[in-house]
Amino acid sequence: MSNDKRQSAKVQAIANQKTQIMPEGFTFGESGLTYTDPNNENASPIWICSKLDVSAMTRDHHGENWGRVLEFRDKENRAKRWVMPMKLLAGRGDVLHSTLLSMGLSISNSQRAKSLLAQYIQACEGDGISICVNRLGWFESCYVLPTSTIGETNGQTVLYQTDRPSNLGFSTAGKLEQWRANVARFATGNSRIAFAISTAFTAPLLSKLGIEGGGFHYRGESSKGKTISLYAAGSVWGSHERKKTWRATSNGLEMAAYEHNDGLLLLDEMGEMNPKEIGNTVYMLANGQAKQRHNDNEPPKTWRVLFLSTGEIDIKSALNEAGNTSRAGHEVRLVDLEAIVGEYGVFETLLEGFQESRLQAETLQANTGKYYGTAGIEFLNRLTDDLPKALDFFRMFKDAFIQDHTPEGANSQVRRVLNRFAMVAAGGELATSYGITGWEKGEAFKAAKACFESWLGNLKSAKHSHEEMQALEQVRGFVERYGESRFAELSRADDDHAPRTIDRVGYRYGESVNGELEYVYYILPEMFKTEVCKGINFKLAIHALKKHGHLKHQPGRNTTVTPRETETGKRASCYAIRSTVLDEE
Repeated sequence: MSNDKRQSAKVQAIANQKTQIMPEGFTFGESGLTYTDPNNENASPIWICSKLDVSAMTRDHHGENWGRVLEFRDKENRAKRWVMPMKLLAGRGDVLHSTLLSMGLSISNSQRAKSLLAQYIQACEGDGISICVNRLGWFESCYVLPTSTIGETNGQTVLYQTDRPSNLGFSTAGKLEQWRANVARFATGNSRIAFAISTAFTAPLLSKLGIEGGGFHYRGESSKGKTISLYAAGSVWGSHERKKTWRATSNGLEMAAYEHNDGLLLLDEMGEMNPKEIGNTVYMLANGQAKQRHNDNEPPKTWRVLFLSTGEIDIKSALNEAGNTSRAGHEVRLVDLEAIVGEYGVFETLLEGFQESRLQAETLQANTGKYYGTAGIEFLNRLTDDLPKALDFFRMFKDAFIQDHTPEGANSQVRRVLNRFAMVAAGGELATSYGITGWEKGEAFKAAKACFESWLGNLKSAKHSHEEMQALEQVRGFVERYGESRFAELSRADDDHAPRTIDRVGYRYGESVNGELEYVYYILPEMFKTEVCKGINFKLAIHALKKHGHLKHQPGRNTTVTPRETETGKRASCYAIRSTVLDEE
């Protein structure tokens, strides 16, 4: 019997426990749970709620965060289970009551009955003590899901305890063979679909390998299949409910990330989020820690997620729209990837039987709503059967991808992004080796290679850092825009009839270099720092200009003096930018 089946059987055994010891005065009757005061011979029974079993107590591995496992059936006879934190019994217990009502338990509205319900739950101990965790993902050698636990639990029952009971989109429909035939096969020869599915298998491995969180952003025009990629990835773990949207506050996405710990978070349509929040939100999701708030009595929530995003614009454009500057940290944490690969949108190829991409996309979307969740469960079963061997396999494939695809002279930022593509390639190949995807060996590698090369092709330089190229771009843009309007002609500094330069930042002067006229733009130091380098580090800009040969300067200095006197009758010390900066791509 597989680990998840053993765990589910153990949990079911708890659920079937019918011999719990009842606290004094409480009984189960035809209408459910009632209480009769044992100290009053004339007391009438007080109806509290429909039948509710307390099947076990819970606590975390530190002996704290105690809880109770509550079991009941709703009015349609569906079994419900909630691993409830005991802290919800404090005060009036409104959260406890509203949650149970929402789950389908019938409860008396009287305050007396509500108090008795809390008394009943607290007094019941159930059948033993289980270990509880307050977030999904890895706990020691097992992986905790909302309703089951997969892997070695050392003879203990490990349960997910939460004040927000939900399956969080983790559900199954159909068989693994059906998912493979109706979802995974659409990835063959289609890099964006294969890559998206591979991210789903990679996500649970990050924390076990000490890999930082981060994401990929599928960018492209609407109605070309970007969201289909999210559905394909999400189908590894569950239904369409797994897809979330960027249309949320950063606080809302903190909770979404926490609930997807050690998993894949899917975020659709970046353009729906307030542009002012996107930059900080990307850092927050990737760095894996919520903001510490002054009224919080608990440590800030932490997580590790891999997230897959879509949108019509990239993060750089979104930040620019909000008047913010894109940093290398943004683009390394959320890697921009062109989703549209040709005439078929997100598809490179059409499968046999499809003559147009629209029908193929609609079929794939429909299939992801019919067959889902089984691939992820099987992956965790295989993974936890021999985790050390799986991690060794993963590292081997990851290292091979890096060795084969590292650009010559690649800078540290390119290497970080390459590492993220490599881990997705390895995750996809690991799932393939388990027979889960049905792909030929190397399919995940090919998909990751195509995606990485697409990203690399949109990069300004693989050798020079993002900040360096951004600084050169900003200086070049300033000179291109204001080269005539805000730079006075130094050759006419003493000419009373020379046009007046409004809002001057410096001077320009034509000099002969190798027989050709070359302009040098002499920028006054304060203007260079506050105007030209607005939003960037001016020292980094100086370093970049110097490194690329665009800065004219005196030996041992970053500045030089103007070749002629200015209107003040003196030469001015300036940052001198050669016009060669305009020629650099």
